[in-house]
Amino acid sequence: MVLIVEIIRKHLPRVMRVPAARIFLLAAAVIAYGTLGFHFIEGESWTVSFYWTFVTIGTVGYGDYSPSTPLGMYFTVTLIVLGIGTFAIAVETLLEFLIKRQQMRLMGLIDVVKSKHVVICGWSESTLECLRELGGSEVFVLAEDEGVRKTVIKNGANFVHGDPTRISDLEKANVKGARAVIVDMGSDSETIHCILGIRKIDSGVRIIAEAERYENIEQIRMAGADQVISPFVISGRLMSKSIDDGYEAMFVQDVLAEGSTRRMVEVPVPPESPIEGISVLDADIHERTGVIVIGVGRGDELIIDPPRDYVFQKGDIILGIGKNHEIDRLMEYIGS
Repeated sequence: MVLIVEIIRKHLPRVMRVPAARIFLLAAAVIAYGTLGFHFIEGESWTVSFYWTFVTIGTVGYGDYSPSTPLGMYFTVTLIVLGIGTFAIAVETLLEFLIKRQQMRLMGLIDVVKSKHVVICGWSESTLECLRELGGSEVFVLAEDEGVRKTVIKNGANFVHGDPTRISDLEKANVKGARAVIVDMGSDSETIHCILGIRKIDSGVRIIAEAERYENIEQIRMAGADQVISPFVISGRLMSKSIDDGYEAMFVQDVLAEGSTRRMVEVPVPPESPIEGISVLDADIHERTGVIVIGVGRGDELIIDPPRDYVFQKGDIILGIGKNHEIDRLMEYIGS
């Protein structure tokens, strides 16, 4: 008992400085006042007294309980006056808190508490397209430009205001609990700086980075990126291939374009899959599902056009192209 009193004496002044805490304690005091009054004045049980207090404060007036003594009537009047005032203030405080929190969220000023989310550091045409592809409330864009905020929110994602090269702002976006971090800064040096900060916070999170220049790809990998993509190199090569016929560029754009009838997917082979331990020839995925297998990922290796005697193992990632219903058949076939 002495310990409880000492804890209350030590922490109560600090708690009382928080407006929400004061309202909560005031509401609790009114409920306790009503429960004690109905119990001792009207002789009701603790459960009935507690229920009666809420019905009175809420001005519901069911009529199932009413004071039977003059003292009880006077007591009920005081409870109504105290209760209505207290709960009106409590509701106002709660609404003010929710509105202010929503405003702070829209401004990107709230720390991210989610995990297994995707963090996008920086902003460009590439990250905008990535955001449109990902969508949803599990994506958080960390950027300094206030003009980005409206676009991010419009696409159903979340905006976090901050500098992606600062560790404190990376922690604000909770990169440590992220499923993956996509880095696309204004320059490769800033991208490397951002990646080094992420790796200081979490050495295991998956990082995908964009390289502005081809010669910097290796440096970005050395900084800690798991995968580096250079869109300018890819687009340049596709344009050069388009000088004659351009079927390669048409193929890539058709597979990756939004709204395409066919799409490229990565489908993992689960444990105890029907194709585990089965060769490409015997699995005959294309004949059974319609999906064209163009590669298989195993660890850090990608086997393009796997040979017919290649044997599938659990954990393999099948890289395939197909229509939506064909991909559904593939996932059903392999038990994914």
